[in-house]
Amino acid sequence: MSSAAVKTHVLGNLRIYLQPSHKIRSGDRSLFRKLFPQSAYMHIIREAQKDGILNATVHSSHVGLLPEGKIAVRTVEGDNDRLTMVVELIDHRDKLEAFFLKHQALLRGKVIIYKEVEFWDVQ
Repeated sequence: MSSAAVKTHVLGNLRIYLQPSHKIRSGDRSLFRKLFPQSAYMHIIREAQKDGILNATVHSSHVGLLPEGKIAVRTVEGDNDRLTMVVELIDHRDKLEAFFLKHQALLRGKVIIYKEVEFWDVQ
């Protein structure tokens, strides 16, 4: 038997819900970016990288309830840009709060959930 034990740490999980069709029109104003604005979820991931966030992941959905009460379904024929996706950031609460406040203009009006989670490691 191994004498290893589980060591736990408290981290935060910040979940940002948005639609893939949400684009960022600020920042780089090159002709390319004017024609093809950056996706908000990619912008959040890149900003998380710059800010040294421990982990950042994007989850897309296959079926979802839209704000107006309709159900949207991803089909084989193409994506549905109205389906909700989740950007999940994992780090200490203070870093996630700083990230949230730094990007509050982008995050305003989005559904954002914070919860504490246990991070496991082996001693």
